[in-house]
Amino acid sequence: MDHSRSSALKSRYADIAVLVLAGACAVLLWTNYALQKRNHLLSDQFRSLSTALGPPVGSKISVLGGTTISGQKVALDLLHRDKLTLLLILSPQCKYTQLNFPNWQDLLPLVSADQVVYVDLSGTADSTYLASRGIATTATVIRLDPEQRTLYSFSATPTTILLDAHATVKAVWPGLMRDEQVNEVRTLLSNPKA
Repeated sequence: MDHSRSSALKSRYADIAVLVLAGACAVLLWTNYALQKRNHLLSDQFRSLSTALGPPVGSKISVLGGTTISGQKVALDLLHRDKLTLLLILSPQCKYTQLNFPNWQDLLPLVSADQVVYVDLSGTADSTYLASRGIATTATVIRLDPEQRTLYSFSATPTTILLDAHATVKAVWPGLMRDEQVNEVRTLLSNPKA
């Protein structure tokens, strides 16, 4: 009797162990399913937000339309420049733009003045602001039209964009640049064929 009771007890423990194991597997499967669903949702959100970080690498920025700081209409042809172009996307009211200016100033000696285009997203940059930032009156500054902002996904300031000689986006650095990003731009500017 003792043996049959022991056998029944072992069978009961085995049944409980199988139920616990099945429950644990069900919990793991459900957790895996929920995590996969969350991962897909985050991936979709990242894809939708990635355009807020600027134009995608490999896209073209052929023409920038807007006005000069004196209010004249301008359509800046970037497609036929045949040289690297550094687009510096700014807004005078943006504190991060102000903080990023030293990074941009470090990069400017690596390019000629005609390779730099300052793009004002707010439309408020004026000669006083430009002078306070050390930007020459002869610099190319464009107050971008709203349609162009949407077309090229210009929404964040500051943003640093490097175009190759054919107006193709080579790299985009949204926000305040870190030292390694400044060094990356230096490397790309010193080796334009890379």
